[in-house]
Amino acid sequence: MNRVAFSEILHEKYYHKSLTVKCFVSGKSISPYTIPRKIKIDCYGESDKKCKGSNCKCHNAVIDLWDNKEDFLKFIDVPESKFISTIKLIFKLSCSFKFKVMEVQNAERIFITAQTGKERIKNSGNYICYSLGLGIDVNTYYELEGVSTVDPFSQLGTCLFYKSTKLKSDIDTFLLTKTINNELNEFIVKKPTIENIFCHLNDLYEYYAHNVTKIYNRFNLHLAVDLVFKSALSFKFGHDKIYKGWLDVIIIGDTRCGKGYVAEKLVDYFNIGETISGDNLSYSGLIGGIDNFGNHRVISWGKIPINDRGLVVVDEAQEMDIWTKLSRVRSEGVAEIVKIHKQINNARTRLLFLANPLLKSISSYSYGIQSLTDVVKAPEDIARFDYALVVSHDEVTADEINQVRKELSPMYSSALEQSLIMWIWSRKSSQIIFSDKAIDLTYKKAIEFSKIYSFVIPLIQGENIRIKIAKLAVCFAGRLYSNKDDGKILYVDSIHVECATVFLHLIYKQDSCGYYAMSKLQKTIDIGANKDDLIRVEKYFNAFTNSKPKLMKCLINNNSITSQDLVEQINISRDIGNEIISKLIDLNLIFKKHAGTYIKTPAFNSWLRKKMLGDKREDE
Repeated sequence: MNRVAFSEILHEKYYHKSLTVKCFVSGKSISPYTIPRKIKIDCYGESDKKCKGSNCKCHNAVIDLWDNKEDFLKFIDVPESKFISTIKLIFKLSCSFKFKVMEVQNAERIFITAQTGKERIKNSGNYICYSLGLGIDVNTYYELEGVSTVDPFSQLGTCLFYKSTKLKSDIDTFLLTKTINNELNEFIVKKPTIENIFCHLNDLYEYYAHNVTKIYNRFNLHLAVDLVFKSALSFKFGHDKIYKGWLDVIIIGDTRCGKGYVAEKLVDYFNIGETISGDNLSYSGLIGGIDNFGNHRVISWGKIPINDRGLVVVDEAQEMDIWTKLSRVRSEGVAEIVKIHKQINNARTRLLFLANPLLKSISSYSYGIQSLTDVVKAPEDIARFDYALVVSHDEVTADEINQVRKELSPMYSSALEQSLIMWIWSRKSSQIIFSDKAIDLTYKKAIEFSKIYSFVIPLIQGENIRIKIAKLAVCFAGRLYSNKDDGKILYVDSIHVECATVFLHLIYKQDSCGYYAMSKLQKTIDIGANKDDLIRVEKYFNAFTNSKPKLMKCLINNNSITSQDLVEQINISRDIGNEIISKLIDLNLIFKKHAGTYIKTPAFNSWLRKKMLGDKREDE
């Protein structure tokens, strides 16, 4: 029996040879095959001129396909009317006979791929194979034993497996020994202050830049990518259980800023996760689909459910047009295919999306964070990101980029970094504990953030920002190997909450992003006009005399306003309509939504409602 690497199972040197391979089953036929195993045949004897009489192998004989298992494939997709010719071909029989199927054998068409993301990139895609028997589970690791052969009808390489053993994933098999615990202690910062922690991380990412990614002076970028690897599956936060503890992140920025290099190189360095391109990426490619394969319907899961409990980097995400279809997988970690048959699978996958701005340059936007709304249209889809990093090409000068640099002495080995990630990913929710101070501080910071940042871009909302801060606090605690009980417990303290909030301010206050600056302006708009402005607008409206009721009615009935609305509904000239728009802008009562369309401030809406209600009472 040959133990074979996945990439070699269809190699010519293993043709017709027995082999064992470790792989991942990504899909299979919805219904299994039921094909003959034992067949009783009985020839027509002397009435058939081709019969060899007493030497005839067809006389009252029972043949068993198990003796040469590859022959099972010759019955795949073959109608019963063709069985006689198939049996003749397999057993080289010459005379005519009748047959009866005594025993049958189940078989499943399965799709297998390499075990790890790194191998999948090299081997690209699935192999179509067959497994004898029933019960192969999709989205599961297996060791399969069988023979390498060919499909008798297409001559495509395939394998027929007749023995299967479920395997545990790297997460399930990770064992925190005393030796590993001692090694992981190297990640602990001895005096964990904000300054010390971020200095330590800066040194670490300098090492990554010089030795791994070759992308320099991009601390925020390295940290934003690294934290996705350090997120936990689920955890308890006070009396609540956070079922979705893994991160969902987007990095958007100019081309050649290194976002793809950093993500891809860290995937390689940690030897964890999978990188795919969003260019021409379909829903089936990401989630899965049910297709026709001959006369069979087959289900094949996409990259996100295949990497359940793992990590996927989606590059060129600006090319995707399926954001709204990903709502359930991103919010619940559940992949669902609804066709004639409904299929559901876990997809608790850490997601890192990399995108370029649609205007080609971040500097083309007043605030870089606005580029996010071009790539992801729906506010609810934006809200599902735990954070968004904006990177611009002018953040690092050409002089800084074009310097000769030497590699640095390693801080930690790649294997130790992988062990740290496996430790975090293998922690159950009961093994992640927040201190009381950490919980109190998370709520306090959540209130502060909701007051500072505007939800016009819904990355920070009062309803869920505490959860995002808590998830990031777990990431920082994991990155620094904050633990109790010799590593059994991942321990989150107030310092890790501080790190999470510093990180969010760091990325949202940077000039390339502008989320903080935009929020300050938006908060002013949200507050709206002062008392003097409202007195001035009332005097202005009074000048319209007979048209005033129509003007007020037009403004209160339209959630968004254009000068054309005013012209049509009040019966005024275009110049007067433009004048009204200009006046309302000057008094901070409306603001532009997009070209030619304006939105009223909350204060103006409130004033209009009161005025309209007062006018009605006077009429009564």
